[in-house]
Amino acid sequence: MEVLAWTLITLGALTTAVCAVHLTRSRRRDASGLARSIHHTAAVLLAAGLLPAPALIAGEPAAAAWGLWGAVTIAAALVYCAADTLRDIPDRTRRPEPRAGPDRPPVRETAQAD
Repeated sequence: MEVLAWTLITLGALTTAVCAVHLTRSRRRDASGLARSIHHTAAVLLAAGLLPAPALIAGEPAAAAWGLWGAVTIAAALVYCAADTLRDIPDRTRRPEPRAGPDRPPVRETAQAD
């Protein structure tokens, strides 16, 4: 049972790292598609955190296994939170359109002389 627990913890750590890389690359390619990627990886991150729990509870693994399981679970939560935060940050490659407001006059196009 201890071997199963260590195997599932290792797979959870690898899965968390792969999800972090996937979400980071998804943000770079297509910021609008990040929300869809977050929903797809949320289930995977949840499974990576919860699958080792029954093997840990049923057996008598070392304290290091419990500690590593906790670290993997926290890392999975942090990957999800970071991706969710990145989704809310506007894309830096697009410049916002200037808008007129109550304290700003409307923006007018001016012709430049060559």
